[in-house]
Amino acid sequence: MLVEDEVFVAMDIQMTLEDEGWTVAGPFPSTADALSYLDENIPTCAILDVRLTDGDVFPVADKLKETNIPFVFHSGHADGKALEEVYPDSAFCQKPCLPTSLLQQVTRLLSRDEPQRRAAAG
Repeated sequence: MLVEDEVFVAMDIQMTLEDEGWTVAGPFPSTADALSYLDENIPTCAILDVRLTDGDVFPVADKLKETNIPFVFHSGHADGKALEEVYPDSAFCQKPCLPTSLLQQVTRLLSRDEPQRRAAAG
């Protein structure tokens, strides 16, 4: 799941993920669009820009946190340390960064969470 309101940034991230074989839901340019998607879908993971067209992404992050879906914050306007305190299981990439850096963070989160997902699946 990609939540990003900057078109060219979103396209770059989406192409990078798809080149690695991922299916990308989005990009969602607003909190409302992302929350609507989450009402009907469960993503494997998410990349979240902090400032969106309709405000901050924190309602989306809260919903992902509640459902144990790993996510990476990707922002040039946020304080990574402050985010880490509220969302300790998330990751943070400061904008601008290479899309491959985001991919590495997503891969790290998914590999870390794999035993938990297997246990939850039964």
